[in-house]
Amino acid sequence: MFSFESDSLERQSYHKYMYTIAAIWNWILALSFLILPRIDIGFFSLAGPMDPPNTLLWFDSFFGFVFLFGLGYYFISKSTTENHDLIKIVIIEKFWVFIITLYYFLILEASLLAVGIVIGDLLFGILFIEDLIAIRKTKAQ
Repeated sequence: MFSFESDSLERQSYHKYMYTIAAIWNWILALSFLILPRIDIGFFSLAGPMDPPNTLLWFDSFFGFVFLFGLGYYFISKSTTENHDLIKIVIIEKFWVFIITLYYFLILEASLLAVGIVIGDLLFGILFIEDLIAIRKTKAQ
């Protein structure tokens, strides 16, 4: 059986690695989607049956924010005792990306591949909720 101190150390390690992996996940997705359309505009077909946009302004803005959220995950990974309000924001972001993509899939404007990618976001959102609940329990003790 673990002591409270051991549980706390394991939670800190888990917290650090989970948010670091989330940061890397976001950075890989953001950089991939910022670079690939410049190599071949046909990569837009990954999203579903759509014509490439006339401008990449909104696309680049979205994936720029994906990259910035990755920085947020990195900041969270550096402090297991702070940034709890930031965790609330990233939980909302993860569920928002999943819900929007699922919606566009249901109206036949996004591919199953796009849904598959954002299932990673859904899983991270669930893990972040579990982590936030555990952090609150620890603080209450």
